[in-house]
Amino acid sequence: MAVWTLEELARKDRFGDRIHFWLAALVCFALPVNGGWAGLILAPLVGWGALRTLYWRRYLPAGPACILFPATAWIGLLAISLTWSPDPRVEWHQLWSQRWVLVIPLLWPLMDRWRYLLLFTLAGCLLQTTVQTVEGIAEWSDPQGQGISGFETHPRTVAVWSAGVVVSLIGLHLGGLLRRRIWLLGCIPPVLAIILSGSRGALLGLSIAIPTMVVVLGVRRRLTARGMISMAAALVVAGTSLAVFHDRIMPQFERAAESVATIATDGETTDIRLLWWRSSLRQWGNHPLLGYGLGGTAEALRSDPELTTDQQVSKRHLSVAVFNQPHSVYLQVLLEGGLLGVGTFAFLLLTIFRAGWRNSLHHPLGAIAIGGLIVWMTTAAFDAWHTRSQPLAFLWFTALLAAFDPEWITRDSRKNAIEDEHSGEMTGLSKSTPSDGR
Repeated sequence: MAVWTLEELARKDRFGDRIHFWLAALVCFALPVNGGWAGLILAPLVGWGALRTLYWRRYLPAGPACILFPATAWIGLLAISLTWSPDPRVEWHQLWSQRWVLVIPLLWPLMDRWRYLLLFTLAGCLLQTTVQTVEGIAEWSDPQGQGISGFETHPRTVAVWSAGVVVSLIGLHLGGLLRRRIWLLGCIPPVLAIILSGSRGALLGLSIAIPTMVVVLGVRRRLTARGMISMAAALVVAGTSLAVFHDRIMPQFERAAESVATIATDGETTDIRLLWWRSSLRQWGNHPLLGYGLGGTAEALRSDPELTTDQQVSKRHLSVAVFNQPHSVYLQVLLEGGLLGVGTFAFLLLTIFRAGWRNSLHHPLGAIAIGGLIVWMTTAAFDAWHTRSQPLAFLWFTALLAAFDPEWITRDSRKNAIEDEHSGEMTGLSKSTPSDGR
């Protein structure tokens, strides 16, 4: 049996490969723009990918087991936790949003063209952030103005992808994969969109992810002198932007710091998010091992006397619609999954980090994946990303980059060629060569 590389298989199955690639490219483009659009395109991608994998299952790689195993364990635990959930019928949407893990096996056979997939993702993010920036500037002059329909309206959701794109562009340049500095201009719309959205998590994530990525590239000896010069110039631009938008950015951080200091010293706060967090820790003690089950946050918070006083209930922020999450992935996992859920989730994140660290030795993509993971983990501390489609897709896309080593294609081809040659010698058959499909 002939064993083909991904390149040879693409030539053999040109029709199927092109449909597979363009569906994947459209998903990458649509994800930062609109989660609903991306979900619609994902359906035919899953169908075509399954059909193509079934037909070429002997030749298509199934995906990185080092990532898929902990991901399957995590999603399986969420599914099982529905059995002790207060209302499983309502919480199916949280389990349904986990379908974005399919981007790993669906995009894995196309990773020999990872540059094009990243380019489509960049194009979608630039379109979304440009529109968001225009809308944000227009709001200053006309607060009642209508936004542009068809684009994602949740500012913090877009901020995750924006920060990820900024990290990717900087990492690719620092690693020597983007030699022209003009590519760094692509960081301007995402950064402006993050500032205008007021996403403190995304700004904090960038401030942690970029230095970490620089350290990883330096340790792995992938850092270029040209990239460091560009980085110094970028710091000057960032400092200038911070000075220009100081009145919009700093008050939010100052209010957050004051709230944290007040609750730490006096034990009291009026910040509703801090009240949710403290309540989550207190209510977790009732079910420490397995938690309340998927979607059990609403029941847990409603049964907390501190949050159900007349003064607190009167606040619109404590409506039932917002009661279903404490605005922190980690506290929600602790509350709904208990120690078992936290351990499984931590194992998943640690596996992604380990894969990125290992592959950063061979290629800068590993360091970029680590930066993207830090962005996701930082923003996840302030919102419930593990139950929303777009941020979840960003996590799995980051995991895909972390597990992928571009040199794997060459090594895999050589290994398959050697195995195929030995197989021909053992059976007495000559090594067959796949036709070009003409």
